[in-house]
Amino acid sequence: MKKPQNDFDYIAELLEEFFNQRSLRKPFRIIFDGDITGWEIWLQIEFARFLAEHPSTPEWERERAFQFDYRRENVKWFLKPDFILRKKGWAIERYVALEIKQHANLGNCVSNMIDDLAKVAKIRKSEIDLRSYWALGIFRTGPDSDVEEIVASKLQDSGLGYYPSVSSVNKIPRTPYSYVLF
Repeated sequence: MKKPQNDFDYIAELLEEFFNQRSLRKPFRIIFDGDITGWEIWLQIEFARFLAEHPSTPEWERERAFQFDYRRENVKWFLKPDFILRKKGWAIERYVALEIKQHANLGNCVSNMIDDLAKVAKIRKSEIDLRSYWALGIFRTGPDSDVEEIVASKLQDSGLGYYPSVSSVNKIPRTPYSYVLF
């Protein structure tokens, strides 16, 4: 699927603002110190709260069920993207999908993100008009890993292209975590 620059810019701007919230720092430190796993749902709820209170008043839904295109997927019937969003002013009924993954290990996180993008690509076109779909991954910041190189390699190995202009890697301020968006 095409990755429009203006969709990326909007999602990236929302995420930067979200992750810069001071209220997230302590929970991330607790997650790290306690070696807690499975905190993805907590993050999704925090992001939903952020969207609900955001001044740009985006239209959004969390885990809305869509049927798969049965020509592309014959095992499962439905997929629930973590979020669908529509920026105020965008064409009515045209959305972006955002899948969120968390894993301590960058490589595993990126692999899971790619799997999610492959699933979203199988949504029946008559179910929703998706402008684009994106994956957000949160992982522990490693001291000597080249995140962009790992992301590019994994995307290319899976048959997806890596486009630096619509990808970003950022450290979450004052936490031991970073995030990647593509």
